[in-house]
Amino acid sequence: MKRWVKWALVLIGAVAAAAYVVWNTQRPLVAELIVVKPLTVSMDFTEEGIVEAAVDRPVYSPIGGTIAELPVEEGQRVVKGTLLARIDTKDLEYQLARLKAQRTSLEGQRDKSFQELGQQVQQQQLVLGEVRRQLEQSRQDYQRTKGLYEAGAASKTDLDAAEGKVKQLENEQSQQESKLQLLQAQVSGASPGGAPGGTGTAATATTATEAYFQGMIEEVDAQIRQVESRIADSRITAPVDGVVRELNVKLGMAVAPQSLLMNLTGTGGYRVGVYVLTEDVLYVKPGMKVTLIQKRKDGDYRFSGTVTAVAPSAVEKVSTLGLTEHRVKVTVQPGENAPDLRPGYALDVQFRVLEQANKLAVPKTCLFFFGDGDAVWVVRDGRARIQKVRKGMETDQLVVIAQGLNAGDLVIKNPQLEGLKEGKRVAVGPPTQ
Repeated sequence: MKRWVKWALVLIGAVAAAAYVVWNTQRPLVAELIVVKPLTVSMDFTEEGIVEAAVDRPVYSPIGGTIAELPVEEGQRVVKGTLLARIDTKDLEYQLARLKAQRTSLEGQRDKSFQELGQQVQQQQLVLGEVRRQLEQSRQDYQRTKGLYEAGAASKTDLDAAEGKVKQLENEQSQQESKLQLLQAQVSGASPGGAPGGTGTAATATTATEAYFQGMIEEVDAQIRQVESRIADSRITAPVDGVVRELNVKLGMAVAPQSLLMNLTGTGGYRVGVYVLTEDVLYVKPGMKVTLIQKRKDGDYRFSGTVTAVAPSAVEKVSTLGLTEHRVKVTVQPGENAPDLRPGYALDVQFRVLEQANKLAVPKTCLFFFGDGDAVWVVRDGRARIQKVRKGMETDQLVVIAQGLNAGDLVIKNPQLEGLKEGKRVAVGPPTQ
């Protein structure tokens, strides 16, 4: 082939390549566009919840002892008041018998003390009677001595001696009468069922005696009531209608006070307990509507629920990745369209928080870092332009554009599109809504 032919072919190839480059440069870039329009944007998050009985009552043993009766089994339905278990009370019954005998003994001691007071009164009455007899005799002796003295048959010494004897016995009589009155006051004030009487020392003695025995008897009575209460507590009955589950004891087993015997699941409905991260629970309030999702083989079943309670404090939970997290328990009441649920079922609970209406939003993938802030690619007059924006609320997929875009703007969905640059012609096709 001649040399000029080769050069001609090279020239033709170069011209063709240049023409292709020019054509490719001027060819509009095909890009997927998004039309900016007002949207309702919300922040959604989903957590796993566990179905719980609305009434879930643990049953404890109020006293220690051996399980003497266990008439229920796991899974059995019971009504309120049904006997669940009985603790053996032989030792308590022996203790009760001893206390009652002790009370009887105290009453006997009290009665005996009152009888001794009565005997002392009788003895004092005899002593006083003897003193009065001697006083009467001494008065007669004094009158006889006085007559003899006046007749000159007795001396002045004999008369003075007779008079002194009378005064001595009068003093003795006064003392014995006071002693008798004191004893009588004690008897009338301290006798069983008697009204308190007497004053001074007698009243003090009466009060002390009665208070001593009354205090002892009241102490024993309190112990008797305590033992009787423990015997009554040995019969453990169902506090609500429900189903027995997690039966932890067997017949004949020894249990300590406050041992967990079983759990009783109430039949009055169910609720869902879900633990929410502390940074998310700030936006969860009682009365908030949520979506509950039950996974099924024939497709997920979605139904509504309402938040009824938010726990006042957080607890530590370990995530599936083994990380320790702080979460707050949120209680959800399923709605009327809830399926058949049982305690322990797992459900997804979808929360929708921070909902904002009529906000301009674009997918988060549209944004890129530019200069000292964020920007998007927009199409104006058929050419790509960089538009700086200021972000607002963000969700998992969308970001609200607080400043920089207007409704109707066209945004390039993929900012990493090959060939995309400032001023590049863009073929405007049907935008993504």
